[in-house]
Amino acid sequence: MQLHSADPPAMNEFTIHTPESAPVAAREALGALERNVGFIPNLAATIAGSPAALQAFVAIQSALRRSALAPAEREIVGLTVSRENLSAYSLAAHATFARRAGLAPDAIAALRDGKALPDPRQEALHAFTGELLRSRGHLPAELLAGFLAAGYSLENALEVVTQVAYTTMANLAANLAGTPVDPEFEAQAVALT
Repeated sequence: MQLHSADPPAMNEFTIHTPESAPVAAREALGALERNVGFIPNLAATIAGSPAALQAFVAIQSALRRSALAPAEREIVGLTVSRENLSAYSLAAHATFARRAGLAPDAIAALRDGKALPDPRQEALHAFTGELLRSRGHLPAELLAGFLAAGYSLENALEVVTQVAYTTMANLAANLAGTPVDPEFEAQAVALT
């Protein structure tokens, strides 16, 4: 996959915190994230440098777990957004979570390459998400109609907006900090050149 991104910062000034080094106000949120994911990803450990940012990140993640979108559908959104935002860290993380959620490897590859998905319902979600980003929410009526015709609801549309916001926050933080990909995500890592 050939994507272009800015060079990472020459000197990373962001700390990848441990529960012991994180600001006290961030420790509870780090613990919640560890319970949700099973470990503390480097990105969350970096975001922990701002307790307010980490608390928002974990709160949105926790809320999305209760959405009507299936885990694989949330990962379709996450991969679509991460590709648009040229976030190598998030592409690796979302591809890992997508595999765990049962998304087919060919679908994951298509999403990382910015290609259409073979499944019409999944493609409706992918197309809706991509255009939501590019149009900044000013979607053509036919795209929303296609999303609804694929079996999604207006509630799902708002959940996609929420997943886009969450993933964008992760993408921007990872890109800004030059966050290294965790060993748990390395098998899904791709080079962005």
